[in-house]
Amino acid sequence: MTPSEMHIMKSLIAVAWADGKLDAPEQSMIDGLLWAFDANEAEESEFVEYAKHKRTLAEDVPLDQLGPKDRELLLAHAALLTHADGAQTQPEKKALAALVKLLGLSKDEAKPIIAEARKRAPRLAERL
Repeated sequence: MTPSEMHIMKSLIAVAWADGKLDAPEQSMIDGLLWAFDANEAEESEFVEYAKHKRTLAEDVPLDQLGPKDRELLLAHAALLTHADGAQTQPEKKALAALVKLLGLSKDEAKPIIAEARKRAPRLAERL
């Protein structure tokens, strides 16, 4: 995995914890992203262990390590992740809004990214 992908994964784990728990569909998506990012066994083990403990956006998103493209990619994956179990909860909606603000993205920048994820979410939920 590249350093950027590792920072994005840590951030996504914080998003997955937004509703106070990390459920099986969210874990499945994290596993799929580890595969997509071509994580080796050591990296997978590191993230599995990292995900066992509650994470927060304020403390666990390494903003100083995320460039503009990384931030957009993180938001896209985060928006999908909030739909992993088929429904976006109120805490997940709040976390996504907080992430947009934290990333320094305007509503106009974030809106199409989130809309595309919402459109793809039903297919993702079926696969998880």
